[in-house]
Amino acid sequence: MSKTSEKDRAKDDEDLDDEAGSTDEGNDDGEEEEAKATAARGRGHGHAHDDDDDAEDDGAEPEDPYWWAPHAVLSALVLIGLLGFFGMFNKTPLARLAAPVAPAPDEHEHATAAAPPPAPTPRPAQSAQAPREMFGAKHLLVMYKGSRRAPPTIERTKDEAKARATEAMTKAKADPSKFADVVKEYSDEPGADKRGGDLGKFPKGAMVPEFQAGLEKIKVGQVSDLVETAFGYHVILRTQ
Repeated sequence: MSKTSEKDRAKDDEDLDDEAGSTDEGNDDGEEEEAKATAARGRGHGHAHDDDDDAEDDGAEPEDPYWWAPHAVLSALVLIGLLGFFGMFNKTPLARLAAPVAPAPDEHEHATAAAPPPAPTPRPAQSAQAPREMFGAKHLLVMYKGSRRAPPTIERTKDEAKARATEAMTKAKADPSKFADVVKEYSDEPGADKRGGDLGKFPKGAMVPEFQAGLEKIKVGQVSDLVETAFGYHVILRTQ
């Protein structure tokens, strides 16, 4: 081999070394640039996350440090209401302060209240009520259809009843001692025949006015004329 060939090979080796160095430098430069780009992307992504967090922080309302205050007030009001319902405040000084204060008594009213009440004015003694006048009598009664308390068996007319009562009156006046017998024969009053028409004793005004007036017209032991009332026609013998 000639020296020229050796020089050529040496030159080729140097060129290869230069190319390899250039290639290594190029690779190093590319890796460095790629690392810088990756770091830049990382920083950009981090900034984006920070911006999002800042945006979220800016949009959310800040937490109220006194959120518990309304709940505490409501609980206190409920507790006060329960204590008041069970009468706990009636025994406290607060209740006494809230109670209405009675107004101070007026001196004039105090003097009036202290003065003794006036003595009652004595009333004149009422006179004792006079006893009512008492009467006694026997009677017979002749009813007609339509008279008060007339039983359904009574069918006679008023004129017929008057004629029958006049006949009984004539017999009774003829002999007052036989008045009970006349009662049994003529009277329509229930039970009159058993007691002889005796009404016993009664105060003035106990009988109907027509009967009382006819009784007062006669004396004890006398027989009255016909006395008409709503019950029919009466014949009266006064006994008191």
